[in-house]
Amino acid sequence: MTRLLQPALDFDTTPADSLESAFRRVHRQIRPRTPVPVIRTRFFPSVGANHSVKLERGTLMVRISDLFEDAPAHIFETIAAILLAKLYKKKLNARHNDIYRRYTMSEPMLERARRARAERGRPHPTTDPRGRHYDLDRMFDALNREYFDFGLPKPALSWTRRGTRRLLGRYDFDQDTVFVSRSLDSSGVPEHVVRYILFHEMLHVKHGARIRDGRKLVHTAEFRREERGFADYDAANDWLRRRGNPVFQD
Repeated sequence: MTRLLQPALDFDTTPADSLESAFRRVHRQIRPRTPVPVIRTRFFPSVGANHSVKLERGTLMVRISDLFEDAPAHIFETIAAILLAKLYKKKLNARHNDIYRRYTMSEPMLERARRARAERGRPHPTTDPRGRHYDLDRMFDALNREYFDFGLPKPALSWTRRGTRRLLGRYDFDQDTVFVSRSLDSSGVPEHVVRYILFHEMLHVKHGARIRDGRKLVHTAEFRREERGFADYDAANDWLRRRGNPVFQD
């Protein structure tokens, strides 16, 4: 019978040795008959929850995102369980993933990750909002007047560098920039379709993201209700379906 890794939430060590101790403890749990290898752990600068582990010449090399440098000890053990289960192809108790997801999706960690992306990440290049056929800047002002009573702060507006056809719009929360696919800047695309895509992204500016049960939600029920209030909602979606976009996603 395969033994599942169990979360040990009472695990406790000093901050200085907790990460290495967590990997030793979990290693003994999943490979009780195998000597624990030499373990080398280090934190490295990253913009997200990036971790890795590999076994090289009898030494376990562990790299953990520095966003987790002051994480509680039981999170170190959870990370160790997840990484070692993948390394040794062991089954993992689902609670480990749940504990890890809830921690990474907590407000403090989301804010820490947001700051790291803003400070360390490379900003996506932007373009002039005035396209060959449509002006996103003027379109935003018109939509802001019609649907938001001029109450929506204006983010940066840009066409994408390339004419993406599946992802038609995106709001970059960290960069505070709305991107609309250049494929829509065409005389063959009805204006109400471009307005709908931009309106959808403006709703992201208004509603932001919410955390519920450890999950990040951007398309809430309130968001969808407001989206259906767009005057040409049905016509825009019909056109997108005929074009091969059954549901607009971002």
